[in-house]
Amino acid sequence: MNWPKLDLRGTGAPLIMESTSLLALAALLVLVQLPHVLYLPIWISAFGIALIGLRVYARQTPNHVRWRYIFSTPAITVIAVVGALLIRAHYGYFLGRDPSVAFLFILVSLKFAEYRRSADATLLLGLSCILLLTQYFYSQSILSALVTIPAVFALGHALAVLRDPSHASAKRPQLKLIGTLLLQGLPIALLLFVLFPRLPGPLWTLPDDSMGKTGLSDSMRPGDIGNLSLSDEVAFRVEFNGAPPAAEDRYWRGPVFARFDGYTWSPEPKTVEAYPAASIPSEVEYSVMLQPHKQNWLFALDQAVSIPNVDGSITPLGNTSVFATLTTSGQLLTREPVTRVLHYTQRSAVSSRFQSPLKPSNTELQVPDNMPRTRALAKELRAKSSSDSDYARRVLARFNQMNYRYTLQPELLGDRPVDEFMFDSLQGFCEHYSSAFTLMMRAAGIPARVVTGYLGGEMNEDYMIVRQSDAHAWTEVYLDSAWQRFDPTTAVAPSRVENGVRGALPEGDVSGFRHSASFAWTRNIGLAWDSINHNWQRMIVNYNNRSQEELFEKMGLPSLALWQITALILVIAGLWCLWMLKSPLQRQKRAASPADKVWLQMEKQLRSKGIVRDHSETPQAFINRACQLLTDGGEELRCIGRTLLSARFAAMPDESAAMKAREAGEQLKRLRLEFAKPAIN
Repeated sequence: MNWPKLDLRGTGAPLIMESTSLLALAALLVLVQLPHVLYLPIWISAFGIALIGLRVYARQTPNHVRWRYIFSTPAITVIAVVGALLIRAHYGYFLGRDPSVAFLFILVSLKFAEYRRSADATLLLGLSCILLLTQYFYSQSILSALVTIPAVFALGHALAVLRDPSHASAKRPQLKLIGTLLLQGLPIALLLFVLFPRLPGPLWTLPDDSMGKTGLSDSMRPGDIGNLSLSDEVAFRVEFNGAPPAAEDRYWRGPVFARFDGYTWSPEPKTVEAYPAASIPSEVEYSVMLQPHKQNWLFALDQAVSIPNVDGSITPLGNTSVFATLTTSGQLLTREPVTRVLHYTQRSAVSSRFQSPLKPSNTELQVPDNMPRTRALAKELRAKSSSDSDYARRVLARFNQMNYRYTLQPELLGDRPVDEFMFDSLQGFCEHYSSAFTLMMRAAGIPARVVTGYLGGEMNEDYMIVRQSDAHAWTEVYLDSAWQRFDPTTAVAPSRVENGVRGALPEGDVSGFRHSASFAWTRNIGLAWDSINHNWQRMIVNYNNRSQEELFEKMGLPSLALWQITALILVIAGLWCLWMLKSPLQRQKRAASPADKVWLQMEKQLRSKGIVRDHSETPQAFINRACQLLTDGGEELRCIGRTLLSARFAAMPDESAAMKAREAGEQLKRLRLEFAKPAIN
């Protein structure tokens, strides 16, 4: 079986395919596919890359009968159909971001396997560009942009090889040319990025797909937050408009749970939109860059006094044309799940107490039946207390004075988890203590609920990083017609507030954390890299219409209309292109040898007499033809030509060649040409 060669000149005739063209395309496809290995199932990545390797290996024995059947069109079609069915079975659906990208990943490899003619090459180049861009569906970090650069160079190299396979061995000049072209196009790209009107929505995010999520869940059971606290992934980053709040005020409110079935906490089935009535002067304004978690909640310091907005401005309470609402439980809920990096501005009143327009619900008083010993303890402590506040202090004192222990590795609990924790194991993480404290309040007839979110944050230069390891749970108790925050974990591990989870856990429990004190240098490197990614996200990925307006204001430019922006871009881009087109000519002129410069002068002088050199005419033939048309000056012209050709092509030192060129130049200045008949080209 003979493999045809690529023909990009449009003839479509089957030719013998060059091995260099195959290798260039294979290198391009592998570099395009590699960024997707982190996001696709391992079997898809392995199959796609292995198929490319098999096709490259087959070039050594292209006439072998087995390749004829493996890479035939029917076989490729069957493999594509089987691949689609397997992808459908793996994801459970087919029309969506993840399965579509996975199918495109396989299709690119299959198309390469049946690569035959120029149309296949054109299609492969287009598919590789699309697949290269789909990585931004998953990540828009600076690392994603950096891994794109080798693929772009491979794309340019493939184009050059497919245009002329004979020059495939000259990789360094080709890569240099590609780099030069990219640098020349960079100013225009920056111009379009800065001036072009921004799209109202995200460019790279597809809504509601089966992306994996990290972070807090919509329910809580013992062990959930403890497992989450082993993760150093970033939950969100915060920039404060002023000094950040103190460590004891860094409670980032998230899901609020009021229902408890004896094992699992869950939110109220219905939420009521309302606003806190407290008037507290200690307000903090800040911007949050929230990582996607595919849930409908946002995070804010207790207590939110504004509705968050994504355009960088503060939305007053009562504005209904917003993307999020504030509930009576103090929770911020979005209308759609957060499936992309979300940048919003928020204002909060830093307080542990806030008023509620509604009275507590019956759900916030319910106590399950599987905690009789806890009920008895609550009855005993309530009888000794003079008030609800005194009773809460007594429960906290029990956590502090008894042998309770704060740990990520508690004992497994059985059918009565609250009783077993309170009286038997005496060890647990924040969800154990908040759950038990909430139920102790309810058992005494005091409304209470569990609040989950994050506690703390690490300052990195001028912004704060809140990680998944900062996940926390605490309790809100309804006292004196207001909700009061209690953190029972601090009664057992007071250092949790100041030093975070790592500072509060016993030495044996800290081993799971990557950023331990013994590896401070890795922590510093991680913070430096996070700062780079944060600035990239803030200045590049989140560059929007408001950022554009602020940039215009800093530059002293007025707000421009669309036609003015278009005209400005066209003018600046046109001038830049003219400069770039002129530069190679200038470099060529500067790089010309002395003999070349004199030769060009001679051609110019003859052209003024009507003698123009033909493109296919050699220098010697051109001189001979010119001399035949002359009645005077022919011998001098012939002498000048011989001198210039000798200086240009003869093996002699540069100084000698320059001297000969100068002599020819002087003769050319004295030359007077006369013609016997009209010059004929």
